[in-house]
Amino acid sequence: MNDFNREGALVDSELQELELPAFELDCRDWLVATPADGSVPEEIGGAPIVAVLSTVLIGEDDLEPGSAVLSIGLMDEPLVATGNDDHSPVAELIDIDFSLGSARYVVPAPDGQLALLAEFSTRGECADELVSRFQRLMTSFRWAS
Repeated sequence: MNDFNREGALVDSELQELELPAFELDCRDWLVATPADGSVPEEIGGAPIVAVLSTVLIGEDDLEPGSAVLSIGLMDEPLVATGNDDHSPVAELIDIDFSLGSARYVVPAPDGQLALLAEFSTRGECADELVSRFQRLMTSFRWAS
């Protein structure tokens, strides 16, 4: 089986039959939409969707939006992370670009074969603050027992 392709999409269609273990995130700053509530598709680009998260910073003159797509992937081999946050025992940062307002994290499931992929994006002048919000969300990640 293959893992994520260059665009972060899964290349194995049998993944839909697999289930990701339960997890917990502190989503107080986020609106969460899931396929179960019918507000987002079950997959995007072949990758099963767990949830789509939206957030916004309220500025003096405008709103700065941020979003995240949480999807499921299979891991063939260990990923090389660009950095781990000391506060999160599970989330691995695999790509971050403050100038583009984007970040990607992978969170291997306890069994090691499945992983949660979190892809964040934003735009505008508040990208640094929104990327910090992405980081806070991912440091709150815990696998449920």
